[in-house]
Amino acid sequence: MKRMNSRKRVKKALCHQKPDRIPRYEIFLPDFVERWREKKQMSPDASIYDAYPCIDIGTVLATQTGPFLKQVYRKEDGNRVMRRDSWGRIISERKGAALFEVIETAVQNKSVLDSLEFENPADPARPDMVTVEKRLISTGSRFAPVSGVMGLFMPAYYLRGETVLMMDLVDDSGFCHALIERIAEYITVQGEAVLRLTDTWDTALWVYDDFSSSRGPLISPAMFEKFFVPAYRRMTDYWKNLGAKNIILHHDGNCWSILDLIVAAGFTGIQGIYPGAGMTIPDVKAAYGSQLCLIGGMCNTTVLASGSAREIERQVEEIAEVARDGGVIIGAHSIDKDVSSDQYNIYNSCLNRFDFGM
Repeated sequence: MKRMNSRKRVKKALCHQKPDRIPRYEIFLPDFVERWREKKQMSPDASIYDAYPCIDIGTVLATQTGPFLKQVYRKEDGNRVMRRDSWGRIISERKGAALFEVIETAVQNKSVLDSLEFENPADPARPDMVTVEKRLISTGSRFAPVSGVMGLFMPAYYLRGETVLMMDLVDDSGFCHALIERIAEYITVQGEAVLRLTDTWDTALWVYDDFSSSRGPLISPAMFEKFFVPAYRRMTDYWKNLGAKNIILHHDGNCWSILDLIVAAGFTGIQGIYPGAGMTIPDVKAAYGSQLCLIGGMCNTTVLASGSAREIERQVEEIAEVARDGGVIIGAHSIDKDVSSDQYNIYNSCLNRFDFGM
């Protein structure tokens, strides 16, 4: 039997058709890769993906770059770093620190919104687009290519400030609609440019937008429906009319209460279904069937990090069982240093036992 390549396998799953086996999505973080190389006594440039050839998606050809890329700067003063990012935030942080402080945002004053000049995100000479193209060339046909851009909620608070935006959503609907529309216009053009550059029309475009905690959305379903669903629907309709088959929401939190709205917004799937956030692939699959493709499912905080071989096997079995007819791509949120290579190998061995008998 001739095996499917990664692109065909992923396309089958995203179209809710039976693949030859469950497709796999995996992102290895640097600390895990370093420990893996040390344990295996591999060279510093050894590719971990060569050791796990059954991974179908190992990178996303994405840009999360904002509309002020030409204004980016970085200044160092001893241990203190002051920088401006592409979303116009002036950030203060200590070297090597995990946290930072936002000193200023691009839309401190509402009155500047209309006069702000956004750069053209489709300019092929932009450094972010050049980087996406280089990654596309370097990965070649190793993975099923998928692309990505930012969403609407996160850029809104990048531009305005997180706490201030929350107050705006309550107090000034006119301004919020205008802010979100400016972002939507920018991301729509950026998404088209990325789709054209990467030729991912038949696979998927990821849209990165984390607006939930592990307990639920940060805003009410009513607010999400009022402010974000219409803009998202215009974006997804535009990309689909150009030929994009799948628009996947990258969202790591608990979004049970707004899944109907995510469907209404035009998304065809969610990347970020994890037990640690109160969502499992079998449960969501049972409720939404072929309405949403589901990507993720493996718990990387307890099961992969410290679970027994049987616990890992059981979770793989539960996901694989509902993946037989398509609509599911298995993966963890990411694989970091809290997951040992031995634990990951148990997971990998479990997956290698599943074949859908095409």
